[in-house]
Amino acid sequence: MILVSQAPVPLPDDGDDIVASTRHALANGFKLISLPPALMHLDEVAPALAEVPVHAAPEPAIWIGTIPDEQVYRAVHTELTRRNIHLINDPEAHLDVFEFDRAYPRISDLTAQSVVIDDPAHLAEAVRQVGLPAFIKGALLSRKHSGWHACVADTLDDAVLIAQKLLRQRYLSRGRVIVRQLLPLRRFTVPASEFPVGREYRVFLLNGQPLAHGYYWPYPGDWAALSPAEEQDLLNLARAAASRFTTPLVALDLGQLEDLSWRVIETGDPQFSGLSFIDPRVLWRNLAERLR
Repeated sequence: MILVSQAPVPLPDDGDDIVASTRHALANGFKLISLPPALMHLDEVAPALAEVPVHAAPEPAIWIGTIPDEQVYRAVHTELTRRNIHLINDPEAHLDVFEFDRAYPRISDLTAQSVVIDDPAHLAEAVRQVGLPAFIKGALLSRKHSGWHACVADTLDDAVLIAQKLLRQRYLSRGRVIVRQLLPLRRFTVPASEFPVGREYRVFLLNGQPLAHGYYWPYPGDWAALSPAEEQDLLNLARAAASRFTTPLVALDLGQLEDLSWRVIETGDPQFSGLSFIDPRVLWRNLAERLR
């Protein structure tokens, strides 16, 4: 088992999720291949992996790091494959869960109604379909870190401004914007956050089965604890959604509505998803056991 990590070496005593995952992966028997923390360009990939030997037997690999450009992901996959090292999520599998417009057709009945556009000129029709207010995000990420009004449009003019900002940030949109029905999530106001937090949870799965899960927001309160019945409902939805994909390693963000039912909020690739309140000890222990 190989861990391709962008954590700094040597590992600091304290660090971010990449450092935490690297530390616990190594403790569970993964062998380390280091990539530069700031790997960004195609021409950096081959030199970064030049010293990695060809393995006699096939080795499964997981990449933990910052979100790479699609072409960088493909290049890392190619270089590793030449060495008989195989990323669990090949490039197409990675994109199928990481870019929401590719994921949506598989889970449209499990999530909010969504319309994909690549030009603000198409916003009026998209808004007509999903209604106002609407939640607007990039194909990869939203601007929730900038507050409610960076994501939620009450008018068509609001939608145009949000979409234009997203399209200018390829890191978030990759040239596509998702206009979504604003789900009636259970929400709570937290003074530290400019965005109301919900009962939202992140689940990591391998081959359709949960590995670990935890509360999504970094501001947990009494509302974050799941009852046994809620946890079962959450994981049942996660299994159902993951079964729609051929991607082996899947991240799902799930939220509870005001009527107490659950919906898929986001899909992702755990290789580039934050841990939220997922315990890395549980995650990497279970990953190692499954891969063996």
